[in-house]
Amino acid sequence: MPRIKKPGGALSVDLAYKRYSDNGIAHIENGNDDVQILKAGDLGLYGTPSPSDFAAALAIFCEREGISVLLLDGSQGWRAPNSQIEHMRLCERVLNTPGKTGVVGTTKPRTYLYYIQFSIDLFQHLRLEHGWELLTADWSERSGVRWLVETFPTYAWKTLGLPKLPAKAKTTPDQLVTWRRNLSLVTGLKLPGDLTHDELQATVVLPAGRAIADNVPERVILSGIDPLLTDEGIVLEGWIANPCVPER
Repeated sequence: MPRIKKPGGALSVDLAYKRYSDNGIAHIENGNDDVQILKAGDLGLYGTPSPSDFAAALAIFCEREGISVLLLDGSQGWRAPNSQIEHMRLCERVLNTPGKTGVVGTTKPRTYLYYIQFSIDLFQHLRLEHGWELLTADWSERSGVRWLVETFPTYAWKTLGLPKLPAKAKTTPDQLVTWRRNLSLVTGLKLPGDLTHDELQATVVLPAGRAIADNVPERVILSGIDPLLTDEGIVLEGWIANPCVPER
């Protein structure tokens, strides 16, 4: 049986719902600056993603590798019906996300519905079946919790003081090298040399995961409000976490 590593690592997924192979997955171990890339096939995942299967594979890997913070680039819940913000959650308004999560079963644009529903289902399976907890404002006051965190990689570049990575279809190989180098210089992370766009997007939010794992709240920027749970067990609203670097 493989040795279970000391808790404190972070794993990030740049989420995709059509093919497992489209997911960018990156993680760092406790006390180690080397970013490691994980392919969906390494988790035994192939073909069209299933929220329950994906959740189970991620939970098993995180347990074995001592990962205590799991970051997902996707919605954790729906808009609260009584919110004064129209058509979207508060966190999405603050960060101006391209996809807006409305009340249950609605999104803007409508083409985002399948992706957002997949993401919410994935959060739900991880929370209910595998013991992960949605991030709350008092996270730094609670110990021994495995945090499940929503991210928005596009905005993370800005909070780290870097230009955002161009859209996937418009990014050249040379740009991937440049953004990889700049991210490493700002964060101190040691990055593999052949990162894909999806893997780089997964990596940019890892500093937030490390800060949460290490209980360093000044290196995390939260946008939104605490997640709410309805009587029917539906999650509403929630925080989006982004990394920041300390002032020098």
